Amino acid sequence: MKTFNEHLLEDLVSTKYGDMSGLIQIDGHDNILSLYKLCDDHGIDTDHYFLIGFGISDFSLRGLGENGIAFCHVFLLEKSKYANTYDEIQKIFIDNPSVSVIKKSFTVKYTDLGKYIKRLNTFMLTSLADNIEKLEVIEE
Repeated sequence: MKTFNEHLLEDLVSTKYGDMSGLIQIDGHDNILSLYKLCDDHGIDTDHYFLIGFGISDFSLRGLGENGIAFCHVFLLEKSKYANTYDEIQKIFIDNPSVSVIKKSFTVKYTDLGKYIKRLNTFMLTSLADNIEKLEVIEE
């Protein structure tokens, strides 16, 4: 699994009680381009931004999917502020790793998510695992 800067998201991902925390990975139908299409289809002009973050949440009171919609959140870098190509932006971050992102949110019907996301895998742990340093998993 790829490593990432998990600490950048710790304060942004939460639920009311935070019973469990973990990781999630998704695959789009056309790699990251599927998420760009999701943004475009929901009113975000991706010609002006680089997508660097994506999240989905559901805060229904009676359970997931109650309203038939998920809330999507994206982190965007302004091309006019940083650069126009991926390689240029990556070079900027080497010298200046602190950036400002724009967060935009929109809703998507659960029935439409499959157009953009091909695979989803998530796993969470309870607070009992807070002091575990190595985990051996024995499948049965």
